[in-house]
Amino acid sequence: MFKFFYKIGLFSLAAFYIFPMAAQAEQSQDFGEYTVHYIAVNSSFISAEIAETYGIVRSPRNAFLNISVIKNNSVSGTPVTANISGVKANFLGQNSTINFVEIREGDAIYYIGQFEFSNAENLRFNLDVQPEKNGQVYPLTWTTQLYIN
Repeated sequence: MFKFFYKIGLFSLAAFYIFPMAAQAEQSQDFGEYTVHYIAVNSSFISAEIAETYGIVRSPRNAFLNISVIKNNSVSGTPVTANISGVKANFLGQNSTINFVEIREGDAIYYIGQFEFSNAENLRFNLDVQPEKNGQVYPLTWTTQLYIN
């Protein structure tokens, strides 16, 4: 797990140490030669300094997705660029598009997408991930519940 956080950058490493509960919620899904790591984080969990650095709006009702795509190889994996698009849906059927911004820190590449939510809201994320910005597009879908801090 430490290799993963090294690969995806200092931002995620800081979140791992500062917010262990958020880091435990990190998930991944394998798509053949690629692994997509994803996490939804309440923006109030990060410091004002980190939020300013990455252009994240801090608020109890704001959250963000952190997505990274790793190309699997025999050593430890290599971060790759990706096209990422998708929506957040609540159980009332209301959808909203999430726009992602690419962030690079050294060799690390990850994508941040911000959104608003209501307390204890069950959310479903439906994303399309296209590693290396060409070829196969993989559907990434999961549900989570977020709380106002």
